[in-house]
Amino acid sequence: MKFKGKLKQTLPKGTLIRTIGGLKQKTIFSDSHSNANNADKNKPSLALIEGDLISYQVDNSFILYGGKTKELVDFQVLTTAKKSLCITILLAGKLDFGYDDLNFLYDAEEQQRGVIVSLTRAVSFRRTLYKGNQVAKLNIILPHQWIEDRIRCNDNFSQFISQHLANFELKLTTEVLALTTDIIKSSAPSTVIEQMNLESLTQQLLIQVFMQLNDATSVINQLESTRLVNESTEYDPVLNTLMSYIEANLSQELSVSHLAKFSAMSVSSLQHKFKNSLGISVLSYIRRRRLNIAKKQLEAGLITISEAAYNAGYRHPSNFTSAFKKVFGIPPQDLILKADQV
Repeated sequence: MKFKGKLKQTLPKGTLIRTIGGLKQKTIFSDSHSNANNADKNKPSLALIEGDLISYQVDNSFILYGGKTKELVDFQVLTTAKKSLCITILLAGKLDFGYDDLNFLYDAEEQQRGVIVSLTRAVSFRRTLYKGNQVAKLNIILPHQWIEDRIRCNDNFSQFISQHLANFELKLTTEVLALTTDIIKSSAPSTVIEQMNLESLTQQLLIQVFMQLNDATSVINQLESTRLVNESTEYDPVLNTLMSYIEANLSQELSVSHLAKFSAMSVSSLQHKFKNSLGISVLSYIRRRRLNIAKKQLEAGLITISEAAYNAGYRHPSNFTSAFKKVFGIPPQDLILKADQV
């Protein structure tokens, strides 16, 4: 199954999930799926996924996503993933996803797969949908703070969550597969007892996953997608909050004065903190993140160079091309040619 996507569109943050015919049967729509520069307000909503969708959250604890679904169109989803520990288990179908430059392509017909990824700050999340692809999967999202509050020693697990984009391939044992299947079956609780059962199953699965992680002799595969930072294990909470804010607002105008006000710091203090921690200025970091997103969109054939330049904050495509080549070593035209040849 190959992604045919030449769609000039991505999934906006305002995507709605609408229920069709029951508690579990849902369809995910994109209501504003055209490119922001060429939006057609009269264009109908685009149905992306339908099926038994999981959407369950325990306050200050885990979030469950997934279920048994069918992908309705070839589509590239681009959004933001917040600081968290992300567990993905694929039981059926094909799953093509990634965090910044860390990419995964799983096909359950070849082998059922599972992975756990640590995000110590917000990143760009990508998932490619394939028309007709029928997927059975489970995603568990855990806030880092929930985990950090429970760490009592310096073991493999604590080392793993301190590394940005660290990832670990799970062994899908009989217990893991059985618990994942039961969670998907129990994903629409309607009573207190059913809610408690779903939460208990999830906690049992988390124990299995964490035991694997902690018992592994080598669990750290540190991949720094932006290659901007050699992170320390003690990440500055103020800076982390600021970077999460920046990631969520990259499409907006972000001035240093505005960011300093958001962080309750002076401009000079913010610049000093950013430079000491990351080795670059605030604006340089923002430009680099926007260029990384533009690179992803160009590789997928989602936007033109002019659109990429505009989205990245450049008034002139020539300036964007120069900055892009300086960072990635190739002009954006090369990515356009590569996408056309796929």
